[in-house]
Amino acid sequence: MGVISTSSRDAESRPVMARVPLVKAAVLGAVILLLVLLVVQPFGWVLFNSLHDDATGAWTLNNYARVVQSAELIEPLVNSLILAAATALIAVGIGVPLAWLVSRTDLPLRRTIRVLTLTAFVTPSFIGATGWILLAAPNSGWLNSAWRWLAGEGAGAPLNIYSMAGAIFVCGIYTVPYSFTMVSSALDEMAVELEDAATTLGCGVLRTMVSITIPLAAPAVIASFILSFIQGLTLFGVPAFLLTPTGIPVVTTKLAEFYQLFPPEIYLAAAYCMPLLLVTGALFWMRRRYLGRKQYVTISGKTRAGRQIRLGGWRWPALFLALLVPLVSVFLPYAALLMVSLTRAWGQGLSWENLSFYWYWWAIFGNSETHTAIVNSLVYSTLGATLCVALGTLVAYIVERRLMVGASLLGAVATVPIVIPGIVLSVGFFAAYTRAPLNLYGTPLLLIAAFAATFLPIAYSHGGSILKGIGPELERAARSLGAGEARTFLSITLPLMGGGLVSGWFLVFIPIIRELSVAVFLITPKTNVMTTLIYNAKDGGNYEAVCAMSVLLLLITLFLVAVARPLAGLTGARRTSRKTATAAGVPS
Repeated sequence: MGVISTSSRDAESRPVMARVPLVKAAVLGAVILLLVLLVVQPFGWVLFNSLHDDATGAWTLNNYARVVQSAELIEPLVNSLILAAATALIAVGIGVPLAWLVSRTDLPLRRTIRVLTLTAFVTPSFIGATGWILLAAPNSGWLNSAWRWLAGEGAGAPLNIYSMAGAIFVCGIYTVPYSFTMVSSALDEMAVELEDAATTLGCGVLRTMVSITIPLAAPAVIASFILSFIQGLTLFGVPAFLLTPTGIPVVTTKLAEFYQLFPPEIYLAAAYCMPLLLVTGALFWMRRRYLGRKQYVTISGKTRAGRQIRLGGWRWPALFLALLVPLVSVFLPYAALLMVSLTRAWGQGLSWENLSFYWYWWAIFGNSETHTAIVNSLVYSTLGATLCVALGTLVAYIVERRLMVGASLLGAVATVPIVIPGIVLSVGFFAAYTRAPLNLYGTPLLLIAAFAATFLPIAYSHGGSILKGIGPELERAARSLGAGEARTFLSITLPLMGGGLVSGWFLVFIPIIRELSVAVFLITPKTNVMTTLIYNAKDGGNYEAVCAMSVLLLLITLFLVAVARPLAGLTGARRTSRKTATAAGVPS
């Protein structure tokens, strides 16, 4: 039996395409084709277009020369780097200490702070910018008005959200959840025996943190800094809302200008995407180089909860500081959005006569464009998330189970969009699929494909992490009993992935439904989604409608988040009981 088992295992690990069944070959072919269409082709068209002249269509390097030599094009690049660096510093500078307070200390209301931080995470940053326009606009902002009321009409406006400082503030507070979530997860999963040992040997809190906790959490801190930097570099909504009115350009708003020109400078826009790609690629390369020299491994048995660090008299000051993030990212902007959405005319102030649900009725029933955008958002997000998770899971399965020669290359392609900013990928889809023979411009398929491609790395990495926790023994048993690869995957692996796939689907669905930068170049009036409709309505100055639509989008997103967690947990709880039954039901 030992010889048979060994030869069977060897045959399993040997990726010989000659023995691949027809169905398996068809699935592999479909996966490869989808990766080419969703990732390779759009990026290839960005590179191809960047080497052509807008006027003549001839091959040229002039677009790159203009990017390097034109002060008008260099200024947005510099502004984008400033915005990105400041955003990352704020996110890490606030998010990391906050994660440590919640995960390692006896801070009061830790669970509440986690929930409120998640609420900030699912809030689109451009909606947060809208809330802060209502609060901190120089002339009409409520906080400035309150200051003038207290200090006198001649006191001026201490806050000006229409500035680089204002954009940095908004980008920073809505990026803090990224670093908080990543670092707090690392701290929660970290083996705490080393920290306890350091404390036992006489190390104080500060020395233990510097010598033990920070080195072990370094990969998460670095990853959160890079992700926050990319967020600040590639955001479109916040700069469009806060910087465009003051004439401060960044790369993303400059790209939008290229498309608004007549005729549009599409090829120059493609070349202008390359600095974003180079910066993001360089960041991930430096991360790999830095972490590649170090090993962050703890060798221990089952981890246990560590002793909570007692803050003593610092508990309440620390709680006050911890609640500042939810205050400025959730409570204040949400309150401003809600109050304006409940007024018939914002300029008439708050009064019983002016209170009305009119704009909600208008958004849901009275305006066909809004109704269409709500339906489009839900449909496109559902289909995009489903395509993304299905493709990401299949690629992860192929890579983890080594089902073909070069499987790791498929994983690399699926990961590529993580270094391609969403707005660059949007430019690529516009270039690749708005021409013959497909000519998909104005069709839902274009947006669904772009959404799926943008968040494919999330689905792939999530699927891979699930599969790493599922041993291949049951799959081998199924194949030894005559089940094919497809039958084995559907009857064994897929049920075992259950709850993880549900949570992964929501993990992709939520960012899709609040995505703006990917959609902004690809939508038409018929394919408008909620984010683009809010963006267009804000340009028209109809803040009552903007706020009502923003509140509806937030309610939909928060409702889905509330549903996701128990649903994923319920599905996951059944996974163990299915395991034996599924194995027993494999056909011979």
